[in-house]
Amino acid sequence: MKKALLLIGLGILLSCPAVFAQEIDTPETEITSAMTAIKGDYSSQLIDKIKIERNAIYNALNLTNNQIKLKDEIEARRYKDLEPVLRKYCLCHKKLNDIKDKNDKNEIKAAQKEIETAKKDIKNISNKYDKAFKKVLTSEQKAKYNMVRKLKREEIKKSTKSSNDKKTVLKPFGVPITQAEYTQQQKNNRKTKK
Repeated sequence: MKKALLLIGLGILLSCPAVFAQEIDTPETEITSAMTAIKGDYSSQLIDKIKIERNAIYNALNLTNNQIKLKDEIEARRYKDLEPVLRKYCLCHKKLNDIKDKNDKNEIKAAQKEIETAKKDIKNISNKYDKAFKKVLTSEQKAKYNMVRKLKREEIKKSTKSSNDKKTVLKPFGVPITQAEYTQQQKNNRKTKK
């Protein structure tokens, strides 16, 4: 369930334009105490995953030194605005999971409405800063950026569909057994574990 929520959250964030923030040096003790203070807040993990994905996109754009400086400024502002909304989004998901056990339809609808509001806020913030980032790019870089983002969105859609589908297990390379026998062996192993 948590993986599905992370994939959905990551998909939402990657479908929205996002930019990296400059890393701020903080003591590890402050980070761990902040993470334990708010349970269910995985916003920092989402930001880290987005940063990794965005780095790959920026590497493909071949930004100049001047563009990199401007990008870094935009990123700092973006993540300053985005962090509280991501935190709200994560906490709303935790709240929704806690409420689902109670089966109170009104509370569930209210929590889902909060999540949708947070999604819209994330998208608005991302669009705002994406427009500022695109002003820094040349026309070729804009086209390449749009193409890469489109491919990433398609990849995310496929991964969410495939995670819902039954996963196939391929035999490891070099194992002297047919694929059908290996698949049957894996099915038998799963049955015995249950």
